[in-house]
Formats: sequence, structure tokens, C-alpha cells
Amino acid sequence: MKKLLEYIIPFEGLKNGLHRFDFNITDTFFEDYGTTIDFHHTDLQVVVNLMKSETMLVFDFSIKGHVVFPCDRCLDEYVQPINTEQKLIVKFGEEDEGDKDTVITLSHAEHEIHLAYFLNDYILLALPMKRICANQIPAKACNEAMIQRIEAMQAVPKSDNESDPRWEGLKKLKE
Repeated sequence: MKKLLEYIIPFEGLKNGLHRFDFNITDTFFEDYGTTIDFHHTDLQVVVNLMKSETMLVFDFSIKGHVVFPCDRCLDEYVQPINTEQKLIVKFGEEDEGDKDTVITLSHAEHEIHLAYFLNDYILLALPMKRICANQIPAKACNEAMIQRIEAMQAVPKSDNESDPRWEGLKKLKE
């Protein structure tokens, strides 16, 4: 985590009002954070707007860019666009009374916040569960030659009339 020091925001010395912080996220961010990833060529621009007041901090995250994934269907690599916006509210106090996803509580003794944890989560949550070539812009179809090879290698399905002889004993019990 020592390599992620650039993502620490020392809010104690900031005046009340709006402050902007810009970050560029690459593959090294995830390597330094210790996240096991299955994408590469990460190029994400992060804009963090911090609205500071006496009683709270409100962070607005805007994350835009792309990562390169292997397609789940054809295994070709494709560019996955990322575009997400998130909000984090930081209150000061002793009790954690908020929703842990969007509201956190820091002690009055704290003077800085480490954003790497939140950036990692927000980026990973913005990634699609199904990673297919059609997700890229402009959309393209999967590699047809690879799809045909995969279909040819799949096992031939058994017909309904064929049964596994290991189940014959159990079928007799059912009757």
C-alpha cells in the first residue's frame, strides 16, 4: 500500500468549499493494491470533486476510460469502456451510523483519507459480469472461427432414450 500514497487526500489543511483531484489509473494501481485482475491495458481517468464543510466531506467520483478483456465467448481481446459516477459521504464522529456503501464516519482526530480502497471498489463494480465482444464501442461480433471450433469440441449430447447404467438400480427402487 506504500506505493498508493498519491491517493491519500489530506483534508485537514483544505479550506471549506469545492476541491478537485485528478488521477490516472493503470494496471500498476491494481498490482500495487493487490487486486487479482483478468484485464490489462487499463487507462482510466478519475476526477474526484471534494466538497468540504465543517461537519462532512462529500466526494463525487467520475471514472472514465477503458480496460482490455478476453471475451468470455471467443477469447479474443476487446476494449471494454468504463464510465461510472459514485458518491461518498464522510461524516465526523465516534459512531458509525450510516450506510457503509455511501456514508462512512471518521474520527475528529483524522486528517486524511485514503481513496485507493474506494477507487478499487468503484472500478471493479463498474466492470460487466458477462464480458463479450459486443460490449465494446463500436460493437463487433465474436470471432466466428473460434465459436465454430468451440462448438465442434463440445461433447455430443446424449439422447433422451440413452440412460446411464449406474442409475438402473435406483430406477428399480423408484418403481
